Amino acid sequence: MPKLINNSPRFVLVTGMSGSGRSTCLRALEDLGFYCVDNLPSALLPALHETLLEHLETAPVAVGIDIRAGSMLGDLDESWRTLQSVGVQPELLFLDCADDILIRRFSETRRRHPVWQVGTISDSIRTERNTMLALRERTTLVIDTTDSTVHQLKRQIGRLFDPQHSAEMRLVVSLMSFGFKHGVPRDADYVIDVRWLENPYFIPELKALTGHDRAVVEFVMQRGGTQALDRISQLLDYTLPLHAQEGRALVTLAIGCTGGQHRSVALAEALADHLRHTQIGRVTVTHRDVLQAPALGS
Repeated sequence: MPKLINNSPRFVLVTGMSGSGRSTCLRALEDLGFYCVDNLPSALLPALHETLLEHLETAPVAVGIDIRAGSMLGDLDESWRTLQSVGVQPELLFLDCADDILIRRFSETRRRHPVWQVGTISDSIRTERNTMLALRERTTLVIDTTDSTVHQLKRQIGRLFDPQHSAEMRLVVSLMSFGFKHGVPRDADYVIDVRWLENPYFIPELKALTGHDRAVVEFVMQRGGTQALDRISQLLDYTLPLHAQEGRALVTLAIGCTGGQHRSVALAEALADHLRHTQIGRVTVTHRDVLQAPALGS
């Protein structure tokens, strides 16, 4: 029986669909100072934790587990309970991706799918997804890499697992502005439609600006944006602490207008300011569809 150890280091299990970026994720964690092990049988997790503590003191640990573990995935529950009994709070990160993108990635790299025996890559992906479904449903952190490049995934891992942040600040609230005409983000937990707000695009002197500019912000806020901000803030002030209590590491909120230039940008920035004052976690903001950089002095 492993001994109880106080102040146990961070222990992250990285799993997901083959081709979704697990190896990239582990390399990014290694760059952050994690001790990384790939494709370890689940039954050996408690022994790994105790052994590494004796030699690496408080270094955080990341372990890659994938479909190649086969029936050994069934040992995960017992190992999970054992780790918790010695003071470890394991984190389960599941990397997912749309099937058509996985097919393209395997075709481009000409790699053999780990579960392939007969049939097509599509058949193998379907088999793997059915096998991994229960594991995906139990995790509190899913990252969809469908629209991500290698560099974008590395940056996201850096934001989520930066060792400089305490356990209380591990919740990351990711705000994204977008334009509905360019498509809805795939991985959003909340999607807020603000197309009902008056559109600065139709004001000649505001059309070429963005939601970063003071004139646009004032226009949006004076025409319903302030009320919208209050209502959205009330929702998140209630739900985000519950997500943190559940153990979620990432909550993504997408705010959309028509083109992603004016209304959604202004509201995303205003909401970020509000959330930073609540200190619920780390807040990041991206503007997916903004075509120009923020105006200097705006």
